[in-house]
Formats: sequence, C-alpha cells, structure tokens
Amino acid sequence: MKRHAWWGGLWLVAGTALAQDEGLSVSAGVRAWYTQWTTFSYFVDQGSMNLALTQVSGPAKWVAMPTASLRYGAWLGSFSATPSTRFDFAGESVKREEFDLNVGYAVLEGLNVTLGYKKIAERGPVFRYEPAGPVAGMSANAPLAGAVSVYGAVGAGRLKTPMGGGAEVVKFKASYRLTEVGLAYSIPAGGFLKRWTLTAGHRVQVMHSKDALEVNGQSQEGVDTRQGFTLGALATF
Repeated sequence: MKRHAWWGGLWLVAGTALAQDEGLSVSAGVRAWYTQWTTFSYFVDQGSMNLALTQVSGPAKWVAMPTASLRYGAWLGSFSATPSTRFDFAGESVKREEFDLNVGYAVLEGLNVTLGYKKIAERGPVFRYEPAGPVAGMSANAPLAGAVSVYGAVGAGRLKTPMGGGAEVVKFKASYRLTEVGLAYSIPAGGFLKRWTLTAGHRVQVMHSKDALEVNGQSQEGVDTRQGFTLGALATF
C-alpha cells in the first residue's frame, strides 16, 4: 500500500507589481498552472509501519488559483487559494486545498519584498497532513516594449506539520523554494475598471524534507517538485 504527499506553494501575484497607481488599487482574477509533479511515496506494511521512500511522477494537470490583492502607495497585500480539489495519483484519490497570504513593500519602483504565510491541507485514504509556515519573497518587473513587461518572483520558507494527531497524521519539517518568470500584457480600460493584465510564465516550486522518514535511526530525504506553465488574467480597479 502506498501513501503519497502533495504540496503547493506560495503564489506571488505578479500582476500587482506591473503598474503603479495613485491611491488605493484593488486587483482580482484567476491564474492557471499546468503542473508536472514529481513527489515521494511512503511504503507501509498493512497500513502501519513506514518502510521506505521512493520518488514517483504524477500526471500533469491544470489547477485554477483565484487571487486578490490591494496596493496603497508602496504597500501591498495579496491572497490566493486553491479550492478543495480531488486528485487521482497512482491509484489513490486525495483532496487538497491551500492558501497564501502575503504583505509586501516596494523598496524600488518595480521591486517588491514580501513576507507571507502558507498553509496546505490534504487528506488521503490513510493519511492527512497540514504543513504551514512563513515564506519570504521578492518580485520584480521591467517594461519591454509598449504594454509588454517581464516579471520574476522568488520565494523561500520553512513549513512544518502539527506534531499532534494520530498515526494518520504525517509529521515533518521541510524547506520550500519558488521561482517564476514570465511576460505580462496590460490592456487599459475606462471608468471604474482601470486595466486588465494578462500573464504567461513558467513556475517551479520545490519542497525538500531531510527527515521525511526515519528507519532504524536513519533519516531519509523526500523531495517534491511541481513545475509548468502559468496563465493569468487580473482586473485592476
């Protein structure tokens, strides 16, 4: 019997950094990520003792992520979430949901530093886990030509699962890192709606736990990698 781990990560809202507005501005939209997943599995003996880890690959899948953000002067805040979604992976069905909450400050025009909180909740047939923790990041953008800009984002953090719960609760700490680069296209609008921002990029996030499993006093490492293209549409008011 196999037990699998799935992870999400910090979603930096690149669209909020692509234009500077006077006063308060609010953005809302959705981003889609076509992810290719490689993760690790726990092999267990009749649902009890963990025996070993192995790396496995999962199917690529589109994941929609609603986002919202606001900016006032040099300050910004953002929220994004993945609604509860069922995934079929190597013969098992799991449900996962996640959210990211971030605040940031524009240290230079087109360069933001952020600090946020990431949480994931996932349940499978024989396990559950809820890793959470702080994530620090930076995002930047620069104009290319006309309405087209290039953007980039990086993030790093430390997540851990609650130490309580029963045998079905997966417990470990893991480092987290994120990189994303892409292009954005701004479409001006009139009236209450200031503009639309369309984005296309490539995103990679990695979770790495040095203590994903301990057998006979020896720790085993587990690595989870998700990567793929992103598409987004944001409206700014």
